[in-house]
Amino acid sequence: MSVALVTGAAGGLGAAIAARLAEEHAVLLTDVDAGRLNEVASKLAADGARVAHTTCDVSERASVQAAFTTAEEQLGEVTALANVAGVGMFVPFTELTEQQWNHTFAVNTRGTFLACQELLRRRDGRPGAIVNIASIGARLGMEVLADYGPSKAAVIELTHVVSRVGAPTGLRANAVMPGLIWTDMWQKTSEWLLANDPAHAGSSADKIFAGFVESMVPMRRPQTPEDIGEMVAFLLSDRAANVTGQTIAVDGGVVLT
Repeated sequence: MSVALVTGAAGGLGAAIAARLAEEHAVLLTDVDAGRLNEVASKLAADGARVAHTTCDVSERASVQAAFTTAEEQLGEVTALANVAGVGMFVPFTELTEQQWNHTFAVNTRGTFLACQELLRRRDGRPGAIVNIASIGARLGMEVLADYGPSKAAVIELTHVVSRVGAPTGLRANAVMPGLIWTDMWQKTSEWLLANDPAHAGSSADKIFAGFVESMVPMRRPQTPEDIGEMVAFLLSDRAANVTGQTIAVDGGVVLT
């Protein structure tokens, strides 16, 4: 059985992606949140999946290397990678500090870079597959995403680079842009607007989110973590054997790529 490594696996999106991948792979789950990570791993194991887990700070090379080593020792050599770990500060642009900006880029962009680089080094000229989670926030220019959006735009270009490096030896890299999903990320976005945008005074976070869906999504429904999991599973599989260097929006038609 092939082995997939998932970063950010303790969050709602990461857990759903891990669950979908566990149908086709042995999976190493990683996250900085040890408690939630253990819960996700225990549930998948109880459902019969072959999983292992380890804490990992994707912004630190040594931590990323240790995660890959754990996967090799407990499951086998990693051939598939899903970079899901992500953070955002959700503060007004003029109040965003350098420290906050740097932290977002350290996790979202450097973390993706380190994990991609580690897989390429360990595959050493052999085939593999990577999916990097970007965001439609990379294309929207929203103030609330002043750090998050640019960091995810960088992830898209990084994916282009990795796809070029890996293509001659059959290692593929693609990016997925999730749309509007009621995860911690979009909840924080809605809460920020509730607190900072007078146009939303007297509303609620869930109503703000529903309004975004109604006004932004042509298909008139939010996306689910499972929607994203299906696309990630496809791109990491041999069913997508000739797909690389692409950024695919799973967003109900918000962004036309």
